[in-house]
Amino acid sequence: MKHKIVRRKVTIITLLLSLWAANTVYAQSTPKFAVIPLTLSENVSLPFGNEILLDIKVYDPDLVSSVLGQWRGIEVAGHHNNLLRLSISENVTAVVDDQPPHSQYLANTFVIDYEEASVKEVTSAFLSDYGKGVKKEYEGISASVQETKVQSYSAEVGAKIEAFIANYITEPSYIHSFSFASTVAKSKSGDCTEYAVLSAAVARALTIPARVVVGTIIVEDNSNVEAIGHAWNEFWLDGNWRRIDAAMYGAESINTFYLPSHILSNEGPGYALNLSKAVLNSPESITIVKKDR
Repeated sequence: MKHKIVRRKVTIITLLLSLWAANTVYAQSTPKFAVIPLTLSENVSLPFGNEILLDIKVYDPDLVSSVLGQWRGIEVAGHHNNLLRLSISENVTAVVDDQPPHSQYLANTFVIDYEEASVKEVTSAFLSDYGKGVKKEYEGISASVQETKVQSYSAEVGAKIEAFIANYITEPSYIHSFSFASTVAKSKSGDCTEYAVLSAAVARALTIPARVVVGTIIVEDNSNVEAIGHAWNEFWLDGNWRRIDAAMYGAESINTFYLPSHILSNEGPGYALNLSKAVLNSPESITIVKKDR
């Protein structure tokens, strides 16, 4: 009973945080689908190549530069006042440390609660529907190893989880604040954050380190380009952090650029305040000043 009361209070705090963000210049950076003002310089037209040069308006350019240093494929060229200039490619990948991923990315947590019955059912359904090889490999690990060892899976397994969660959530909705994995497992509803937390839960249940990343995606289709506040995953596969984005699975776009703002590091009752870092690090506006020819 006490646990349920704590969760109810945290949900209220998260909702209040979202309402606060909706009334600031950083409204677009709340962790759900929300459009961020984007313009093209006069010399820029569609389609883009695989790299673009951006001017982004941010609250603290030095802090944002430090955060972006955790990924390859993003180069900071400098900043003037609150404008940060950077180049970004479609192949943004996390920098890999010499050490294996921290155990926190395997943990059953307040937000990524994969030991709850509803998430266990989703994991079982995945193992049943998406590959006997995955199930056989997982069941071959002893229970003690499952709790402590980073299991080495191929990128193909990550792709299967991505496809499974994309199809599992049958009611995409943008009215959620930030649901726990067990809640998403029951409701089969949510926006990008819900896709991300449930994807992470299934991955961790299979001993795959997984984390939630909050940021912005720039999506180009045949005649339009827009920037969207977004959340996605990174799974530890084949010795690297690989991007997994079930919410964008099957999306028809020519180019998609990922601009991270924050890795969700606090998955406990204080996660709502931790998300405020993503709000502060996200762009207020974006101008594309050059494209790769």
